[in-house]
Amino acid sequence: MENDGIRFERITRTDLDDIVGLASAAWYSPDGLGDLSATALAGASLSDDERKSVTRLLATDEVCSYLADMTWGVKALLNGRVVGVIITHGTHEDPEAAARWGRIGAQAREAAEQLLARAREREEHLAEPEPPVYLDEVRATEAMRVEAGLEAQPRVLLLVVSAEARGHGLGRRLLSQARDHFARHGAGRYWLVTDTGCDWPFYEHLGLERLAEHSGTMEGAPERYFVYGGKA
Repeated sequence: MENDGIRFERITRTDLDDIVGLASAAWYSPDGLGDLSATALAGASLSDDERKSVTRLLATDEVCSYLADMTWGVKALLNGRVVGVIITHGTHEDPEAAARWGRIGAQAREAAEQLLARAREREEHLAEPEPPVYLDEVRATEAMRVEAGLEAQPRVLLLVVSAEARGHGLGRRLLSQARDHFARHGAGRYWLVTDTGCDWPFYEHLGLERLAEHSGTMEGAPERYFVYGGKA
């Protein structure tokens, strides 16, 4: 397993496009685990290129929300390509990075809204765009964090692996690196959020404990969100 050609490196600011590509394939595509852009694009009179642009911009907005809170992150590379990432929060603060990623995310969202506005001009009856679906997870996460009393514990913000890297145990290996990072900083436990649109049984298979759950409320959002916790 360790000689399978996968190597790990710290995430840098130049990795945004690769991380967005992973997120787009996993959560913003009908061929992935889910399509969080489906609600925003429903009924929109967009060309194929415009739809691809909006989808990538929406994924960029979400990824930047994680990068804005990132205090540590690792990417997995296979044959020079980024095939997995893990992003965590809780060991220190970086206001400058948070502001930078926040600006990039806001710009991406504004660009997506402008493209959808053009579609509304072509389709007079097209409804006003809904807020990004990932904001439903933000709302649910805050409620579950308070319910489970997790204020002082570090968190895994994002764990995503490409389809081409499956079978390498990569999700488990990335999570193991995060646990080691938390332990080096004195944390005894950590937590993460997943949902019914993701491979949530993966965390139960690893022995993590479900600490809270919450229903999705926005159109296009997952049916249920879960908080899992584990030992660092």
